[in-house]
Amino acid sequence: MDSGTTTQLITVGATLGGVVLTLLTNTFVESRKLKATERAEARKRAADHAGWLRDERVKAYAALSAASEEAFQLVRSEFVKLPEHRDEIEARWRERRSELRKAHNQVALFGTEEPRRRGKELWKAARNGVNDVFAELDGGQQAVRRESLDRVLTGLSDAGERFLEACRADIQGTALDG
Repeated sequence: MDSGTTTQLITVGATLGGVVLTLLTNTFVESRKLKATERAEARKRAADHAGWLRDERVKAYAALSAASEEAFQLVRSEFVKLPEHRDEIEARWRERRSELRKAHNQVALFGTEEPRRRGKELWKAARNGVNDVFAELDGGQQAVRRESLDRVLTGLSDAGERFLEACRADIQGTALDG
């Protein structure tokens, strides 16, 4: 082989080596860019999901708070008319109880641990308190005792306050003491 051919072979080999190295480098760089883009998209999806979950949580907390206030107002204003208007009042209570349960279920689904626990206490305070009032009437009591209504209203009010404190702490990102 003459020196011209050897020089050309060396030049062609070096050029091909450079092209291969350039292709490998470009492939590596593009792969890293793709992975970085995928990580950024995953972070964005996670942030979007976290925002959606927070919005749903706030809606659930507000719905349970509103439903408990409606239940409180019903007990306070209408239960003094028992037993005379029992059928009507009991029908309205069933509607309130259903709304309260649906709102509690949303908190159970979307809420964090402490608001879920406090929401369950609120639901039980309403349900059990009103059940006790109706049980007294079913047991022969001629009228609703003021102490019974006070117990229901106090239970709802106290449980509602604890629920709101837990919700506030959750939304503001602070921990409750005790």
